[in-house]
Order: sequence, then structure tokens, then C-alpha cells
Amino acid sequence: MGKEKKRVLIVGAGPAGLFCAYRLVEAGIPVLLADRMREAGRKFLLAGASGGLNCTHAGTPAELSEKYYGNEALFQGLLEDFSPADLVNWYKTMGSDTFVGNGGKIFAKLGAPEILKRWLKQFESSPLFSFQGGCEFTGFGERQGQFKFRHGNQELEIEAEYAVFALGGGSRPETGSNGAWTDAFQAAGIQVAPLRSANCGVEVQWSPHMLKRIASAHGSGTSLNIALTCSGRASTGEVVLTGYGLEGSGVYSIGYYIRQELAKSGSCKVGVDLLPGLTPEQLARRLSRPKGKESLSNYARKALGLAGLPFVLFKELEPAGDLSKVKNLSLSVTGCRPLEEAISSAGGVCLSELDDNFMLKTRPGCFVIGEMADWEAPTGGYLLQGCFSTAFRASEKIIDLLS
Repeated sequence: MGKEKKRVLIVGAGPAGLFCAYRLVEAGIPVLLADRMREAGRKFLLAGASGGLNCTHAGTPAELSEKYYGNEALFQGLLEDFSPADLVNWYKTMGSDTFVGNGGKIFAKLGAPEILKRWLKQFESSPLFSFQGGCEFTGFGERQGQFKFRHGNQELEIEAEYAVFALGGGSRPETGSNGAWTDAFQAAGIQVAPLRSANCGVEVQWSPHMLKRIASAHGSGTSLNIALTCSGRASTGEVVLTGYGLEGSGVYSIGYYIRQELAKSGSCKVGVDLLPGLTPEQLARRLSRPKGKESLSNYARKALGLAGLPFVLFKELEPAGDLSKVKNLSLSVTGCRPLEEAISSAGGVCLSELDDNFMLKTRPGCFVIGEMADWEAPTGGYLLQGCFSTAFRASEKIIDLLS
């Protein structure tokens, strides 16, 4: 890596770190990108591993900012600086058009591996860019602008005028995002909120009968068109039944509120609507048909179209079999799945430690971007957009400082 002082050191080669490096190199600024993994972009590849690369979400900055829970004003500004339209245009520079899918999700037409390949190829052609894999950040040096790393069996120190930390949270550690950086930051007196699971499954204590039916349904048969509510917030997206509870985007979209309730009392009541496409008036009209001698399951199937696993779930939540409650059931959630399983994490460097440009107030010249900072959002393109927008804000400041 050489002993000369680097212009800008970026630590972490996920989406935020890569995009920050891209913008700085484009501006003519030399960059050293270091990552714990030997290859760059592991978390970016994971983002497109199933169902295509959902790269952002359609909507205005004001509309989208509502998904960045508790940080709406901050992210409205970030999304105005670097919007979904800007990100779509950037994907075009990588040779990929985009399209709008269900619910406003925006997908890249090219897969994540091909986009990453083209992205890295642009870096390789620039003399301003260098990459050091297998290099793990271990702490801040004694002097300002000095940073410690472990590279194999060696302890290294790298000096840089500016440093950008994009080390991610603690989810999916196989990508290199293991949260180990928290100790080094806390040792430096930087306040870090504990890393917690976000965009993860939630746990439910199913009955033995329910567990058996879920196990026999398998795969797509466990995906239900139902709606959940928590703290007055309705879910969006699919809900998948699992042996441990619930999974899917319909859970992730209200996961923030579920966690808040769990933190208060250790359990959380989630409202369940098994027939979200049916109005209460339509439900009442359909249930006005006499049941006669029909079994409850036959009557529910004929009158409401409620059958199979959704009907089993109804009986699990309403043992008395009162079908008038089918849109107003209650499910008790007892916990969240482990951080290692989560798509993303909450917590990280407290935003109070950062200025408006994501620079550490106590360490001028050091920036914290992406999932490593304490913000969160549901899946649906919001996470990647947030990573790119925070990287854009920090890179703009560095470009300004070095111009």
C-alpha cells in the first residue's frame, strides 16, 4: 500500500463506499478503498441475489422520506440532493436501464453481478483508484489522520487527509459486514447505538397443528395475501409463514414499529386482516348468507374464498371460528430473528455524532456513511437509495474541501 499519505481513504467496499469512491475518482481525487473482504461489492451482490436488483423506489423525496423512520427531515434533504431519478441515471451510466415494478419498486434490468463488474472495470482503468482487500479496520491512530488495520498477520497504519467509513451494520457477516468496528469507534469516544436486527423475520409461538400445516405447505404455499398492522401502521408486501413465525416484505415494512413495541413490553400485538381486498361492508353481505349445516371450512371457502393455509391461520388466531373477525384478528409477536439473519441492521454511529455532511464532529475529516450510521428503512429500494444518498452528501463535501 505504500507509506505515503493518502488523499482519501475509504474503508468498506459496499454500495456506499463504492459510490463515494466513484464520485471522488470522477472528480479527479485519488482514493484508496480498503475492505475486510478480498473482493469488493459483496453486500451489493447480496442486494440483488433474489428477485433482481431493487435499486430504488419511485416517488418524490417528501414521499420517500417517510420510510426513513425518525429521520424524515434529514432524508428528505438527502433525497433532494441525490434522488431516485439521479440514481436511475447513474445506473444508465453503468449500461443498465431500469423499470418500475410492483408498488413503485424500481429494478435494474441488468443483474447486480454484471453492474458490479462494469463498475469495478471503470475503477481499474483509473490511475486515481487503488483497492486493498483483506484489510480490516482495527482503530484510530494516535495522530489525526492515522488509521490502524490488520492485513493478514501484519498490523498496518495508513495516513490520509480524509477518511470515509462505510463499514455497514452487523447483518449478513459473510459479506464482511460484521459490526466489529463498533469496538474501535466506542474506544475512540464515539457514541454508537447497539446494532439490532432490521428487515428481519419475527417470532410467533405457533401451535403444533399450525407448525405441521406450515411444514406441509412448503415454499410459495406459505406466502399469503394478508395485511398486518402495528401502532396504526399498515404493512405493504407479501407475508410468509415460517416455522418460527413471519417473514417477508409485509413484515419488514412495519418492523420498526414491532421492535418499538417489543422493547416496551417484550411482546407485540399485530393486527391481521386475512382478506384485505374485501371491505367490511362486503364481508357483512357475504356472511349474511345462512351457514346451514355446512362445516365452517366449507362455509368460509364458499362465502369468503378463505381456504387452505389462510383458513388454518384464521382458526389459529380465532379458535371460536367467528368469521366476522376475519379482518380484525390479533397475532402475538414474541421477538425478532437474530442479527446474522437480518437483511439490514438498525443502530450504528449516532447521528448526533455527525454533522450535516456525515462528518464526525469530534474527528474532522472523518465521515461515516451508509448503513453504518444510525438510520434505517424497509426493503423496497429504500436501503440502497439511502446508502447512495449519504455517500453523495459526504463526497460532495470532500470534493468541496479539496477543490
